[in-house]
Amino acid sequence: MKMNVLAIILFLSSCTSKESGKFNYANDGSLNGNSRLVSFDSSLPQTEQSSQPLIDRKLIRNGNIEFRTGDVRKTKTEIERIAKEQKGYISAENESNYGNRFQVNQTLRIPADKFDVVLKQLEGLAEKVDNKNINTQDVTEEFIDVEARLKTKKELEARYLELLKQTKTVADIVSIESQIANVRAEIESMEGRLKYLSNQVSFSTLNVSFYQESGASHGFGSKFLNSLKSGWFNLVDFVFWLLRVWPFVLGITALVIWTVKRRRKAKIN
Repeated sequence: MKMNVLAIILFLSSCTSKESGKFNYANDGSLNGNSRLVSFDSSLPQTEQSSQPLIDRKLIRNGNIEFRTGDVRKTKTEIERIAKEQKGYISAENESNYGNRFQVNQTLRIPADKFDVVLKQLEGLAEKVDNKNINTQDVTEEFIDVEARLKTKKELEARYLELLKQTKTVADIVSIESQIANVRAEIESMEGRLKYLSNQVSFSTLNVSFYQESGASHGFGSKFLNSLKSGWFNLVDFVFWLLRVWPFVLGITALVIWTVKRRRKAKIN
């Protein structure tokens, strides 16, 4: 019985290396939605292959846009309204304020079918668009490949479970349960990958960076005034620092005076 179980396990394991079906791709145009994926088994007659349905491509669209605005706070509020209106959300945000430039960076997650609409609305908020780029990644092949391998793994798991019911010896039970655990781990990994790809296809990522400039001059006069302000603030900080450490300064001063007087007294004597 043990030899039979091991033979079955080896046979089932060998099945995992075979892919269920082959996929060929036919392009009707660029990645604008006109491209379609044709799935067929090369062993089928040509007439049967051509009758199989076309599969929509799985596209991940991401983009970046950076622009100048007259009012960062107002623009930020407007972007939040746009994201909510288009059923999206802001997944990350940070602000920075250096010199005369106040900047906000946001990461928007937008439904894929609203990507172009949102991008156009953002451009409408800009006084000047500094840069913009969009990239499209076709993950159709990977999506179908993972789905096919996932189906094979689930079928293999079902066979192992059925075999486990018929197994009697402890050694065989342990061996089969080990195989089931390995297959289950692979299934969960593939399901996680499919979930991630589906999320990336359904929601596009749009990195938005917008800033506001104070318009301050960078001439000699401006730099001179800024230096005076900086010096004044440094002086104030130094005074407050002295106020915080005055007991130590007083103690050290008293110690120095006492030491000097003692040495003078010693010389006189």
